[in-house]
Amino acid sequence: MSPAPPNATRTDIIAMLQEGHSNLRISRELRCDKTRVRRIRDELNLPAYVSAEQTRTLEEKWATHTRPVDGGHLEWTGERVNTAGTPVMRYKEESYSPAAVAFTIHHGREPKGYAIADCGLKHCVAPGHILDEAGRLQARRQLRASDQPSHCPYGHDQAEHGKFETDGRAYCGRCKTLDKQERRDPSLPRRERTRPRPASPEDVFRAHVEETSGGHVRWTGPIAHQTPAVRFEGRMQSAYRVAFRLHHGREPVGLATPGCDVPGCVAGAHVEDRPMREHTRQLYQAIFGEAS
Repeated sequence: MSPAPPNATRTDIIAMLQEGHSNLRISRELRCDKTRVRRIRDELNLPAYVSAEQTRTLEEKWATHTRPVDGGHLEWTGERVNTAGTPVMRYKEESYSPAAVAFTIHHGREPKGYAIADCGLKHCVAPGHILDEAGRLQARRQLRASDQPSHCPYGHDQAEHGKFETDGRAYCGRCKTLDKQERRDPSLPRRERTRPRPASPEDVFRAHVEETSGGHVRWTGPIAHQTPAVRFEGRMQSAYRVAFRLHHGREPVGLATPGCDVPGCVAGAHVEDRPMREHTRQLYQAIFGEAS
């Protein structure tokens, strides 16, 4: 059996106290009595040890559990709960929503209602991507306003007749009036649509693209969080995903983003998913390694 190490000197203990370590850590590392360490701390009038965890603010602790990912998003690396993997954070015996903390960081106020990422990446906690109930309503109104066609499917000018419900849904005021008249008098002739109804998100996508030089495709439709957005039957999805699906015949794995040097290009051949981006990086690394 090896002999026990000699007891720590007072100088050793003082050095670790001045470095800000706890009595317990000092006693363990120097193999000395914790009571002796505490007595020396009191003699030197040094403050009681406080862990870094206890001195962190809510926002500082939040930041330690985030990781940047492609597209300006932030992934939550901390605790998650339930089968949906919802992020949660414990701070001073309280539970917080990381998305709500991110919202407060960005807006300087508490969210009204649920705080949820509106960027298309599930459970993203990037402060600029989080909206509360009021923000989601405003975003939907703006999006529907930008996506509102000049005329409704029955030919009414939306500059004159276009309106919005309280929840942000767009509708034609003239059509609503005529609907009421038809319900009161079924003998009135039925109106005919002047514009076909989109049958799929792909139909919506095709209606908002323009081919440009070099095989690129420009998006002319609505933008949500700086991302081209397709709205179909009340649901939103990235135009990049639709473009990828049309070109490759499958759903993208992870985020779908343009791989060319033209910002916002939605050409299906130019859109990449995560495996494609990783393959491109591996090729660059292989070329760089051979060159070196």
